[in-house]
Amino acid sequence: MAAQQPSFGSVRRNAYAQIAQIDISGPARALSILRYTDYTLVVACGLGAVGALPEIAASAAHGSAVELVTQILIVAVMLFAAYTGWRHVGVIDPRVWNAYPWVFVCLAGIGALMSAAPILEWVSHGKNPFEDLNSLTILMSGLWFAALAVPGFVCVQLLRRMRIPATGVPLARLITNLRNRGGLDAPHATRVDRPHFRRGLFFAIAGGCILLASTLAPTPSSSRLASSYYRISQQVNILAFFLIVRARRYFQISADALLAVDKRPPVLFLRSFTDDERVQYGNSQRALLDFSLETRLANHFSHFGPFIAVGSPQETVPQPGAARVLLSDDEWQARVLGWMESANLIVMYCGTTKWVNWELQKVIERDRSTSLILMIPEIKGWRASKRRQDIANRVQQLREVFRNTEWNEELSEYSDFSSVRAMLFRADGSMVMIRSRSRSRDSYHLAALIAHQQLVDPTVAAEAVSAAAPVRKRRRLFWIGSAIAAAMVALVALAGIGAYVALSGDSQPSRLAFQKGELFYDKPVTQAEAQLVGQFLQKREYFSDSKEVSVRLDRDDSAYRLQFVVNPSSADDLFSVMQFSMMGQDISHDILNGARLQVVLTDNQWKPIKTVPLSAKLKFGSGELFYTDPVSSDQARAAGQFLKEIGFFSDSKELSVQLGREQNLFQLRFIIDAAHIDDPSLAKDFRVITRALSVGALGGEPVMLHLCDSEFHTLRSERITAK
Repeated sequence: MAAQQPSFGSVRRNAYAQIAQIDISGPARALSILRYTDYTLVVACGLGAVGALPEIAASAAHGSAVELVTQILIVAVMLFAAYTGWRHVGVIDPRVWNAYPWVFVCLAGIGALMSAAPILEWVSHGKNPFEDLNSLTILMSGLWFAALAVPGFVCVQLLRRMRIPATGVPLARLITNLRNRGGLDAPHATRVDRPHFRRGLFFAIAGGCILLASTLAPTPSSSRLASSYYRISQQVNILAFFLIVRARRYFQISADALLAVDKRPPVLFLRSFTDDERVQYGNSQRALLDFSLETRLANHFSHFGPFIAVGSPQETVPQPGAARVLLSDDEWQARVLGWMESANLIVMYCGTTKWVNWELQKVIERDRSTSLILMIPEIKGWRASKRRQDIANRVQQLREVFRNTEWNEELSEYSDFSSVRAMLFRADGSMVMIRSRSRSRDSYHLAALIAHQQLVDPTVAAEAVSAAAPVRKRRRLFWIGSAIAAAMVALVALAGIGAYVALSGDSQPSRLAFQKGELFYDKPVTQAEAQLVGQFLQKREYFSDSKEVSVRLDRDDSAYRLQFVVNPSSADDLFSVMQFSMMGQDISHDILNGARLQVVLTDNQWKPIKTVPLSAKLKFGSGELFYTDPVSSDQARAAGQFLKEIGFFSDSKELSVQLGREQNLFQLRFIIDAAHIDDPSLAKDFRVITRALSVGALGGEPVMLHLCDSEFHTLRSERITAK
């Protein structure tokens, strides 16, 4: 006696009404898990393969043959994985299931190799794994591939062996036979006019270029820069995916254009406009691959006839899915009624609006109920009470429409609509309810396919064959695979936490207090360095008991960075900026052994306002000359010495001058008595001094002369040339 084949679901007939129930919870769950692997395969493996191309080019130019061959094999596997996932996007196709085991086995092998390499390196060299960003990234990628492969392999094996209840037919064979009954979809088999094609092409190219640039951009080696890079790249990628999703809308064809080339009886899609999917900006990456349930229905039913619908007048560009036509208030009803009469099949979302119920009433009146697949659409939201109320409102309207029909008793007695995905109405007054405890989009998608199969081949057995023991065995396999996957995901999560700590370690810096001032510092700045900088600022009286100020010191691979929290208005005050710059210059020279230092003025949230060049001061008698990068110390010393030789600097009076260089032009600032700014002789004297300084110390280059008040605020400026 042959072993009994299990089914991952059940069919049962209600005792008080003629309702056959088909439970597809098992296949729906397996499909939903496999669907998540689709997204990862297409996006992660596809972009990973593209991002590895520069590494292959570098290995071909300078690397070993073994390294080159290894990288080519990894890229080939990733491309194969991305292509396999792409074939299954938006469809339920058993032909792709035969390729998945190879993909998952290869990914598991790659994941194991990628995970082993950094682990062996850490063990052999005794490194802290959370301080090595590159190795940690490789480990996370390897664990992620393994966490993807294990549940995917288990689910695809289950799907290949599952049987639909009551029919005894394997799920794979049922869907394949259903697909074989259809033909080619007209948009791909014929040339259909797309009026917005050029605009869609522009959006697609723009999004693709942005995505390609983001993928190929090198990752900074600095943890600070890498943290910023990842945050920015995520936003850039979202923008790229959004543009590509937008392009899909412009590639849509109209129902009239489709009907002109596809003469088969149409498949009519009826729904309330409020149930149309709206893409969210942050969800555009997933929407690129799986925009809505309607797009899935279009992918299937377009093989059986032109899948058409009335478009919402609020949409200037149609949503992806059914081919739409915009109709006026005077003509849409006649057009819909005509489509109802000629339709091969009607797919409908039950709703609560007046006109969607009018359409359902007309379906019943024209005796098209037996050609109807009535679906409860996806109800979004995490609150179960809100979802139940939404379904209850739809069911109430549904019962009102069917009140005087032969299906009234069934709809009145049936109560478990929360798990119903699709309904069929038989000519003898019976009904078929296709149910699922899973709320995934795949449960709705699969329910539509099973409902279509029931309409095409309505020979359904009355009772399902009991298969309790094998089902338990299958479920045990399912949960074992899920447990392994959960363990792998936990490892990925731990590695991710470590990466977050490594990349975001600057979010909780250490703190030192100096009177009312506070100095924050981040690794790799040591506590000793931070202590010396704090003591210096205290000596300069920047840290004092009179005011609360905050400073932050950190470092990347190229330089230290010293951040001062300031009032945004003071960032434009040259005298204040010079004070900060000079403190930075002295800290670099006296404490950090001449290391490169960047001085940044920020607001109280540490957001940069201005990066200021370092300044220094030279004394010439009682006078002082401030100079700012990129003016060199030799140029500043020559300028100060010249001013001393001509008698401007002396021991008898205190004068201040500032020399800088902006926009490839020297900037010379003299402090004067503001009361004499309008004295023409004073302006003439400073023109003479500036011209002589240009010739005698600055190589004859032109100089911008500024006459300033005591805070170096410009009162008058003039360009001076040597001639």
